[in-house]
Amino acid sequence: MKNFDIVTVGGAMRDIFFSTKEGKVLLNQKDPLCRHMIAFELGAKVYMDAVNFESGGGANNTATGFSLLGLKTALIARVGYDREGDSLVKNAQAHHIDISFIERDQKVSTGFTFILSILGIKRAQTIFAYRGTSDILKMPSLNFKTKWVYVSSLSCPNWPNILDRVFKLKKSGVQFAWNPANVQLKVGAKKLSPWLKKLDVLIFNEDEARELVLSGQKIKDFSVRNLIKITHRMGPKIVVITVGKKGAYAYDGQKFYFQRPWPSKVVNITGAGDSFSSGFVASLLHKPKDIRQALIWGVRNSASVISCVGAQNGLLTKAQITAPKK
Repeated sequence: MKNFDIVTVGGAMRDIFFSTKEGKVLLNQKDPLCRHMIAFELGAKVYMDAVNFESGGGANNTATGFSLLGLKTALIARVGYDREGDSLVKNAQAHHIDISFIERDQKVSTGFTFILSILGIKRAQTIFAYRGTSDILKMPSLNFKTKWVYVSSLSCPNWPNILDRVFKLKKSGVQFAWNPANVQLKVGAKKLSPWLKKLDVLIFNEDEARELVLSGQKIKDFSVRNLIKITHRMGPKIVVITVGKKGAYAYDGQKFYFQRPWPSKVVNITGAGDSFSSGFVASLLHKPKDIRQALIWGVRNSASVISCVGAQNGLLTKAQITAPKK
């Protein structure tokens, strides 16, 4: 039976980045849920300034991050028997990630995302996603030993069964970190309660925290401190809420922590959340009770990734993430 420091569960996809100067961002005042839109001339041929093909997917990105940060890592994901699947598996091997539990599909193709950015306009980005094999992850036998499991966002219809199977490892003393997807948050706090109570670390952003809290109760105080306290009462030992360019908060039931973002030139924000999560959780494996250090590792890793194109290109090694600030 193989032994790991951490095993990641979720998606592995091909990310295809397009950037162009030809699009515009329009204000749509008629729809409060869709206020800003990227637009192109109907029927026009739009030329791209650059195209990049990169490895992606939440579990794949965090597995790479964990491995670079010195952890013995395995990846549980599903890819197709196609060129993209072969490329993702080779990339994982190149980063010394154990691929024994990667499923291969004979009929369905590997998932991919088209990530469109408008040059010259900050954060003008839209993502087109085809989940492909990531939506039919079945899970292997779980015949391994690990200290931690990190569950990335799961969009597959059988996600409750996957969570039930994975969380059974809790009986073996395994610790869990989870970054839930919108599909999980939409079912509400009550249905998520059995898993939230078993969590060691819950990581999500401010909008997601608001959605989870409001699914269980009405509140008037939407401050991050109140959201994080209410979420903590749902069961997780540590709750982390990221607030984009403002930084990140953490709460362990006794003390609040806050960390400002690390200085960085923003090139592309894809992978910001995954890199933060891998930095935060990896730090806890190296130094279990130091939440302050975990936040620093998280924002430092994220700052490096958003300064590059691709969710993995800027990921830091342990030596880099612990280097003195310049």
